[in-house]
Amino acid sequence: MKKLLILTGIFIWGTAVHAQFLDRIKNKVQQKVNEKVDKKIDETIDKATAPQKKNAPPAEHPEAGAPAVNSGTPAAGGGINTNITSYSRFDFVPGEKIIVAENFAQDPVGEFPGQWNTHSGAELVTVSNRPGKWLNIRQDGVFYPEYLTGNLPDNFTLQLDIMANNEIASISYLIIGLINAGNTDEKFSRAPGLGLSTEAQGFKIQLTPKSSGHGDFGYASHVIGTHSTGSLPEFHVPEKNSVRLSVWRQKQRVRVYLDSTKVLDLPKALDPGTILNSLVFSTYAPAFDDNNGGYFIGNITLAVGAPDTRNKLITEGKFTTHGILFDTNSDRIKAESYGALKDIANVLTENPSVRVKIIGHTDADGSDQANLELSRHRAAAVKAALSKDFNIDGSRMETDGKGKSQPADNNNTEVGKANNRRVEFVKM
Repeated sequence: MKKLLILTGIFIWGTAVHAQFLDRIKNKVQQKVNEKVDKKIDETIDKATAPQKKNAPPAEHPEAGAPAVNSGTPAAGGGINTNITSYSRFDFVPGEKIIVAENFAQDPVGEFPGQWNTHSGAELVTVSNRPGKWLNIRQDGVFYPEYLTGNLPDNFTLQLDIMANNEIASISYLIIGLINAGNTDEKFSRAPGLGLSTEAQGFKIQLTPKSSGHGDFGYASHVIGTHSTGSLPEFHVPEKNSVRLSVWRQKQRVRVYLDSTKVLDLPKALDPGTILNSLVFSTYAPAFDDNNGGYFIGNITLAVGAPDTRNKLITEGKFTTHGILFDTNSDRIKAESYGALKDIANVLTENPSVRVKIIGHTDADGSDQANLELSRHRAAAVKAALSKDFNIDGSRMETDGKGKSQPADNNNTEVGKANNRRVEFVKM
């Protein structure tokens, strides 16, 4: 009897172990399947949105166009990157005061941003090969930030990053519009399409990254009408899935850049009295849902006021710029900083007796010591770039960093943080 009980116990134990073993195998298999599915999804996103080697930004700039985040520590060894000459034709200089710095940090992934409006739909996503959050648009519609109120001045700059995945339809386009609209209904009615009337004053850009096998770039204003330049090598899916768009309005004149290329310089694009008060985006693509295609928009910066480098540095003794950008947590200067660096270099070249102190400033994110060290390294990087790439004598420049100790704006908002991230030149 005792042996029988022992055998019965062994049998029951063995059955339980076997069942647990089978459950473990089943769970393991399911885990592997899930891992493969997740990996496949990640690979699809990476492949769809990552810039290809041809015409891609340099490897040392993994966050092409993204605003610098001033926290953490400088790059190991304090390495300085001045490989910015790829933007040697880029004369874009951002405006003096930032009024929009949209990185969607305040909104949760999976939802439409709370301070934007649309009559369609879109959601915030993250992309594994790019930092931050992106507004992913996968259907027709109009999309715009509601917090931009009041008239824009006749001098301002706009910059943003745009991506498209490989599944975008060949007839799909994205329109970026700077228009005059009195209310919500006018924004929704005036944003779609390139057409603009006298009442719908403004300037629009249309990007069709998969059109006719080479992409297409179009533009329009209520003054010059609608035009197309044809080929769009700077944003051509699938060869190049991302682009940094920069727009510079100076009264009647409008310049447009795609990455380092100036694609438009229109001296009479607008009337002298043109009033612009709205930034709008619109999309058209009947095949969005069928092809799972979509656009990704992020890192939007709108700044007002034309820089007056010469007068402020020579006459007032101090000049501040938000146009010198760095990789996150690093002193590596981004290539698109070329225009701002060239601007200050021209003033120093024309005034050879002037000596300056270069001072780095950060926002309040991160520890005091980390920000202090980062600001010092970044000031040194600016000095090195001016010396190496613009032949400014190093003995004319001293450097310092103040970290977050001297804020120029409120550190509780993204716009305030963006205004605090700056490089200051003080005449000695």
